[in-house]
Amino acid sequence: MKRVNEQVKRELSLLIRERMPVEDHGVISVTGVDVSKDLRTANVYVSIVGVANQEERAIHDLAKIRGGLQHDLARKVIMKYTPHLVFKHDRGLERGQHVTHLLDELDQQSGTRHQKASE
Repeated sequence: MKRVNEQVKRELSLLIRERMPVEDHGVISVTGVDVSKDLRTANVYVSIVGVANQEERAIHDLAKIRGGLQHDLARKVIMKYTPHLVFKHDRGLERGQHVTHLLDELDQQSGTRHQKASE
């Protein structure tokens, strides 16, 4: 299943890059794919960077072109069934950036405290 997930992820990444303009939707990265054991459904996790507050629109637009993506995927990845694609926003990158920002703030506060203590 890991191989199937990776192959579907790789092909979908290319297909989405071809069909979804960066100017309109930002950079859409497929961060993970979970194909069900019966190959009938695939949860596709995407990260969207570059266009502020457009994540929901990008997910909606991906759902609109789902049929075409499935058709093209069926031609590139030979499986018993072509899975029904379900797109989900992966917020892991956003959470990571938020944690990094918080750590930077703590580091700055700590640096200010050390500077005052040494004076």
